[in-house]
Amino acid sequence: MLLFSLCNFLFAQSVIKPKLLAGPVVGSVTKNSAKVWIAYRGKGQNMLILGDTAEKKVYYPTNVNYITNAKGDIALTMDFTGLKPDRVYNILISIDGWGANARYYFRTQADTDIKDFNFVLGSCALQRPGFWRMVFPGAADWIYYRMKKKKSDFMVWLGDDVYYLGKDLKNYDGMFNLNLRLRKSFRKYRDFLATQPSYAIWDDHDYGPDNCGKDYVLKDSSLKVFKGMWPNTYPEGEQFRGNYFNFRYYDADFFMTDDRFFRSPEGDTAGAFLGETQLVWLKNKLMMSDAAFKFIAIGSQVLNDNNFGESYADYPRERAELLDFISSNNIKGVIFLTGDKHYSELSKREWNGYPFYDFTCSPLTFPPLPRRLLGAYHNSYRVNHFDYAKRNFGRISFTGNKGNRNMKLEIIGRGGHEKREMVLSENELMKK
Repeated sequence: MLLFSLCNFLFAQSVIKPKLLAGPVVGSVTKNSAKVWIAYRGKGQNMLILGDTAEKKVYYPTNVNYITNAKGDIALTMDFTGLKPDRVYNILISIDGWGANARYYFRTQADTDIKDFNFVLGSCALQRPGFWRMVFPGAADWIYYRMKKKKSDFMVWLGDDVYYLGKDLKNYDGMFNLNLRLRKSFRKYRDFLATQPSYAIWDDHDYGPDNCGKDYVLKDSSLKVFKGMWPNTYPEGEQFRGNYFNFRYYDADFFMTDDRFFRSPEGDTAGAFLGETQLVWLKNKLMMSDAAFKFIAIGSQVLNDNNFGESYADYPRERAELLDFISSNNIKGVIFLTGDKHYSELSKREWNGYPFYDFTCSPLTFPPLPRRLLGAYHNSYRVNHFDYAKRNFGRISFTGNKGNRNMKLEIIGRGGHEKREMVLSENELMKK
């Protein structure tokens, strides 16, 4: 009753004709729970309902969180609990005076520890609505159609998922409005967000200005917008400020980090990259994980020492602390997932006997860069013939029995065809 009273209060604030603005976007999904996002304007009791296709039962949200802009548009995340494992749930959006929509659905995780699955990943999604859609060569969203056709279990966004430019950076409303316009304007992008869970971190362009860090004056506004637009499950408590979080998918743990909110200014080589609180959180989560594969998602490359662009190498004290911790404790199965570079590649580097891998996926829609001309091509740790310099996305697939699981890494071009491939065993991701 309290939930419905809250919904009535929120939705009665506006006298504008009810209208769905964007969504749904599927966020965190477990065996028994899910988060789903929509944006709308209007009045009356508006609701998002899940329909269990097996039992013909409907589920109502058990909690809601929302953010708004000055025009009264509402970005709403609804939590659903008590769901059944390995079930398909239809998403029904009901807005008074507008109607209902049951076009999209998702499946909860099965009640098992091991299962074959795959996910897609990428970064650098430059898209601009309105006039700029005709100007920027990266504005087309066709790649999302190809990604959707892969029918993956979920998507990992590795930063620069949105590009704030000009007036977008002036205030909270500018950030809110751009996110909303993107989800309204690009149909293939919109459909992709509705077809499988999305888990997202940010980098500089969806945080603030180019290369910014902890001194960005609108960092709290940016954080509020990001969390209000991406329905992920974040740690609770003031000590966990930032947008980092973790989730589990069968025998893989994902640690989604924040490389902006706590980052020291450029040139401070002894300064923070993830920051002390986040680093302690990450170390504890890694030590407690019993997953065969442990993915650490970071907006910037980790292993590459090339000084083109940004990387963890710019903060050598903290990078060494993290790599030393993983290698000295022989935390098995660690792989870094990174973006930002505007090209994709796989790096491998031995660190105190530990074989680290860094799978960089970029760009989704941003124009590729002339790497050799800009000095970006050199990477002494790149795996031979595993790089690609055109628009692309990554896919990682898991097969095999417990104790002998394999992981296939792929770079897939914007046309949906595989460009690079490599298979790693879980037994390769540890000290010998």
